[in-house]
Amino acid sequence: MPKDVFKIEQFHGGLNTSADPRDILDSEVSDITNGMVDQVGVIRSFGSVVDHEAPILNLTGTGMNEVPGAGLFYFAHDRTGAEDSGDSEAESGDSYLALYDDDDAQVWVYSLAGDTWNDDKDDNHVGVINTKGKGTSGAARPSFNSIDGSVRLSTGEFSKYASGSLINDGSHFLSTDTTLTVDDGNDFVVGNYLQIGDEIIYVISKSTNDLTVRRAMFGTKAVQHDNNATVYIINLNQWYGYINSKFFQNSSGVPEYSSSKWYNTLQHLRSFDELGITLATDDSSSASPSASELVANKIILAYWMSDDGFWSGSYWLGMTPVYEGNQEGPISTVGSDPIQLNEEILNIQLYVCHPTIDSGTISAHPLGDDRIIGCNLYTKAFTSDEWYLLKEFDLTAGGEHGWNEYNDGQTATGFWTDGSASLADPASLDSYERTTAVVTVTPGTAMGSGRKGIVRVSGFKVSPIYATVDLNSTSAQNTTLNVINPAPGSQSTFVIEVLDENYDVLYTTQVEKNIADSGASPPDYVTDGGYGSAAGGSS
Repeated sequence: MPKDVFKIEQFHGGLNTSADPRDILDSEVSDITNGMVDQVGVIRSFGSVVDHEAPILNLTGTGMNEVPGAGLFYFAHDRTGAEDSGDSEAESGDSYLALYDDDDAQVWVYSLAGDTWNDDKDDNHVGVINTKGKGTSGAARPSFNSIDGSVRLSTGEFSKYASGSLINDGSHFLSTDTTLTVDDGNDFVVGNYLQIGDEIIYVISKSTNDLTVRRAMFGTKAVQHDNNATVYIINLNQWYGYINSKFFQNSSGVPEYSSSKWYNTLQHLRSFDELGITLATDDSSSASPSASELVANKIILAYWMSDDGFWSGSYWLGMTPVYEGNQEGPISTVGSDPIQLNEEILNIQLYVCHPTIDSGTISAHPLGDDRIIGCNLYTKAFTSDEWYLLKEFDLTAGGEHGWNEYNDGQTATGFWTDGSASLADPASLDSYERTTAVVTVTPGTAMGSGRKGIVRVSGFKVSPIYATVDLNSTSAQNTTLNVINPAPGSQSTFVIEVLDENYDVLYTTQVEKNIADSGASPPDYVTDGGYGSAAGGSS
């Protein structure tokens, strides 16, 4: 008697030991030994066990203190060099083992391709993954996970650890103090998060026993602390992955700052406040921010208003850092006062400040975290608690997208200074006449290579009319427009506006002209609705 043949092609459902073998799915298995079913249509063996050299004790550590049953993690990546936190690594790929060292709360990484272990970069004994916390003598239960190509580590220890030092200020550590003097600075490293009472602070730099700190981290409050109070160190979750970004590219594609490296930092997505970045506004209605305002660790939002808008009232501005993977940190308020508008358009320009720019390069990310690739600008009414997204800034976009390097005395991209625009009398001033008119635009300052703007003229019978303007030329640019004159009037108003690539209004002016009554009837909008485009280019 013939039998039916059932072909099993998929095994990726994995091992199912909780159901009767008769009830498992076709893609599952009920029993398997030394096999892997993680690929569709394939059963693979685990492979064999082989010895690898791991001369840990011969490297820069003093030995390992493994946590039994925890702390070992496998991950793979398309970049090499994770074992020593390398720079500009190849994309040939590698497989890695990560092993937590409870002696110093750091992580050793083993490279299969290199057949070697390491736990630091450039022999500085700074961990490939370094919690900057305290060893726990076997108490930690570290947990790893790897998603989107990055490794995340929790030590499993959420308590604080006595650093071994007390406050040694001679008096109180005031709520406004940013220098913390301790018994022994050797108990701390830059990057430590410390807890004193209920306040968490961050160590920015160290000089012997004096720690420069940032106060009131993670929403805690800066308060006064007594001398001889215990200073605790806390372990916080870590992020380890490969960063490959180019920032602030000019119009030729050359970046001011490049980052291609393995990078270890705090897992927490910090706000600009927590990163120590000052967010300031600047009323740039008449001038760009002065060079003296462009200091380190600062973002300036320059703003100016244009008429004939729809915004009225007082508005706060807020800003978030945007991290790799399009993740946002918390919103921080920009400036100390709201912005007042009265039927106006709000124009915004971003200044990312960095004081050490030299020959077109920046030595470090100006916002304190190499994962930050952008900023989002928000706004809310003065009396509201709800923020609305206003604009997105991509820090990896090039000069063709509006970036420009700002030097003392230079007008920044998107800002209009001492320029002018005018409209000559049409060739005929008769009402409803099909005629021509010349609009002249003269930018006051060249705004950067490749910058193109738009001149918009309103007031003719078919309006508005648009023409292109070179914003990188300070020469007078004349464009002849084909127009239809408006109805007769002794003071007919014409509005000339200069716009940037985002149609933000840079400059507005208006003129009045006398249009004579020709006795003609208004044009037919069905046949004349598209009439009015530019007849000629710039000259």
